[in-house]
Amino acid sequence: MSGNLFLRGVILLGFALLMFKLIVTGQIQQLIAPKMLPFLYFAMITLFMLSIIQIWRSDNKHMVCCDCGHHKSNARFQSFIVYAIFVIPVLAGLTFSNHVLDSSVAAKRGMQLGGMAVSGTASDNEEEFFSQLFGNQIEEVPIEKGEKVDKNQLEKALLAADKVVFTRENYLAVLEIIHNNTEHFIGKEVELTGFVYREPDFTKEKAVIARFGISCCVADASVYGMLANGKQLQSIANDEWVKVIGVIKQTNYKGNVFPCIEIKGVNKMKQPDEPYIYEDSL
Repeated sequence: MSGNLFLRGVILLGFALLMFKLIVTGQIQQLIAPKMLPFLYFAMITLFMLSIIQIWRSDNKHMVCCDCGHHKSNARFQSFIVYAIFVIPVLAGLTFSNHVLDSSVAAKRGMQLGGMAVSGTASDNEEEFFSQLFGNQIEEVPIEKGEKVDKNQLEKALLAADKVVFTRENYLAVLEIIHNNTEHFIGKEVELTGFVYREPDFTKEKAVIARFGISCCVADASVYGMLANGKQLQSIANDEWVKVIGVIKQTNYKGNVFPCIEIKGVNKMKQPDEPYIYEDSL
């Protein structure tokens, strides 16, 4: 029994160390949204305390052990299977690096172009679908890191600006505002960073510059982006990260009108340390 208690304590400690590793390395932001971090801290501390208790109990001489022998038949094999189920994920998490979602996931889940799905189960009524997706959740959104303004202020600032710059903090809000007011943004310069994704019917000169948005964790990730056109995209492969500069235009795709970027320049870049955007900014 003491051996089992010790092993259980080690497994719990392994899970706590795995969480600690993800937090320290920053890889946790590739798995969950920041709003979930307090729950992770609580779980990590709880698992650490439980592991210490289990390990201490394993060395307690006063623990009573059943010596009747009737537990020994299949107990070892069953214990091995049960412990392996927990040990393997811990070892894998501590050994291997995290995989960032890419265009293969986008192809399965579909794209949100300014709020409208282009290869998913979108509503026939564009306005209805957009309302269902965003609703009235955007009460305040960051226009610059550390500075928050309400939706109306951001919209007024963007309409008055000559250039629209997408940031990780304002990404979803700016995407919605452009989609709702496309006619007012036509001709404005735009700067957008994301990975390249192409639908099967796209030419090499067409792509979506996209980012994954997470509400709670990667399991509920959705893909958001803007259509882009330009000869500069011919040499850019799927999943490569780029910063594009261009002019906002309109285009027709699958019977719907979308804002798009007429590209002036493309710069390849490394994948950011924080590649995802978070839907709790809505």
